[in-house]
Amino acid sequence: MGGMFILSILTPSSAAGSKTINTGMKLVYIHGANATSESFNYIKSKLGTGIDIEYDSRNGFENNLKDMQSTLEGRTDLVFVAHSLGGIYSLHLANSMPTAVKGAVTLSTPYGGAEVADYAQYFLPFSRLMRDIGPSSWVMKQARNIKIQHPWTNIVTVKGQSAFMHEPNDGVVTIASQKHHEDMELVEVDYNHYEVVLSDVVVKLIKERVNKFKK
Repeated sequence: MGGMFILSILTPSSAAGSKTINTGMKLVYIHGANATSESFNYIKSKLGTGIDIEYDSRNGFENNLKDMQSTLEGRTDLVFVAHSLGGIYSLHLANSMPTAVKGAVTLSTPYGGAEVADYAQYFLPFSRLMRDIGPSSWVMKQARNIKIQHPWTNIVTVKGQSAFMHEPNDGVVTIASQKHHEDMELVEVDYNHYEVVLSDVVVKLIKERVNKFKK
């Protein structure tokens, strides 16, 4: 796990250099399934480093969630920046430690579950990930019922097409699933599931939301 750092946003200043604005909040980066914290390298180069949460989907959602809760125990002023399944972890974490969290910006998170997983698990019966992310799993059922208690934005990716899904999707998850939670801000961007972490437009959106969280 990475160490804890305070988020700093650099803004243009005089010729003498740049001025650092300290928000006093801590970014918590949670990657998607089968990825690592390296997927946030571009975003971190613009926003600053934070707490990197690493996990292995093969360990199961519940076990990973407990490990994350232990990692974040005693921390405050947390802001989640999470991709895909990382957003589901963020939602569960924020629900379990509400006073420690300021808000979240999630990217391409399927809050209604990944529909294809309910079918894929029949072909991949030993895949813990497929059992965890399907709409009928306890993970997603609980996620759908969690009441959002913090400022929360999901950046919805609308570009891409998977041959395994009939509904409009971003190449990995459906747009409808990304829009499942109506009690959060939803912002559409014309990127696919993977391009979203490499976008300056998305970096700007995250910065704007984080600045609102500190008020």
